[in-house]
Amino acid sequence: MIGRRNLGRLLSVGACTALVSTGCAFQGLNSLPLPGTVGRGAGASVYHVELANVGTLEPNSPVLINDVVVGSVGRMTVDRWHADVEVSVKPGVVVPANAVATVGQTSVLGSMHLALDPPLTQPPVGQLAPGETIGLAGSSTYPSTEQTLASLAAVVNGGGLGQVGDIIHSFNAALTGRQEEVRDLITRLDTFLVTLNEQRDNVVRAIQGLNRLAATLAADSDVIAQALNEIPPALDVLIKQRPQITTALEKLATFSETTTGLINDTQTDLVRNLRNLEPTIRSLADVGPDLDMALGYATTFPLNQNFIDRAVRGDYVNLYTVFDLTVPRLKRTLLLGTRWGQEGAQLVPAPGDPSYLNYTYDPLSVGVAPPPDAPPLDTPPSTPPTDGG
Repeated sequence: MIGRRNLGRLLSVGACTALVSTGCAFQGLNSLPLPGTVGRGAGASVYHVELANVGTLEPNSPVLINDVVVGSVGRMTVDRWHADVEVSVKPGVVVPANAVATVGQTSVLGSMHLALDPPLTQPPVGQLAPGETIGLAGSSTYPSTEQTLASLAAVVNGGGLGQVGDIIHSFNAALTGRQEEVRDLITRLDTFLVTLNEQRDNVVRAIQGLNRLAATLAADSDVIAQALNEIPPALDVLIKQRPQITTALEKLATFSETTTGLINDTQTDLVRNLRNLEPTIRSLADVGPDLDMALGYATTFPLNQNFIDRAVRGDYVNLYTVFDLTVPRLKRTLLLGTRWGQEGAQLVPAPGDPSYLNYTYDPLSVGVAPPPDAPPLDTPPSTPPTDGG
């Protein structure tokens, strides 16, 4: 009797101790550290994992690295809108620094586990220090069996899976008897794709050009908007003036026909007149080099530019001019070549004469002539003729 009473007391004390150690909140045996759980005890490393969805994960669930059980899940608490899961790993186990936490289903019956593996395309890097936390960005949850079956049911019932047979039947009916056309279509598609692949650089350049054009248009959007606002009134004016424009075009067509007929009728005479004008135009071209000199002399009359450059020094020049308007001088100058001119006087050469190229009006370009012979002392000076005076 004493032994049974002592055993009952021990059980009562143990139960009270367990309740006190768990904060007086007993949530089932799974909330307590079960005997034989991997990763518990002295020397175990504790980590924290933030999970957006724990699914049916429970405390004491196994923790796997490379499909090997290395620890277990401890306390699970709620931190704001995600779960904070405590993970205990047995001593000597290296958790990679780039590990990601994944909640998966161990069996079809619903047993869950937490895997701490590096990403699929990356090797393990470094070691995660005890006490560190794997954040939400490094955690995920695989779909459960219920979610998979629900998705499959949605595909089978409402996803159109039953219509695949009808699609295949219609496709078969459309291709039956058209094998040659289908082969030709496939050949054409192959040629088209090969050509398109060869023109890939040109297509890229065209797209880049369109991009630059779009950027330019976007930069001038205000100008384009203003133009679009002003073009409709201009079009309205053109629409109102359409009868006058049409009449003008018709008159222009009539004028063109008349001009064409006139040119056709006078073509021979026009060509003849142009040929007759050829000597005159050639002579005008011959005097072309001297024409600019004459035009320049007209702006500096009575002095030419050559004389000004050589004789004038400073802002002023003293000029003493004698105008000889006597009849003998006029006969030898202005009236030369007319009925009143002096007979036998040398005429000024005209363009085309042999001496024209050697003739000059510039007195500075003529050499110094020797003085005339002096008359004898006993001979009276001759009186200049006064014919016509």
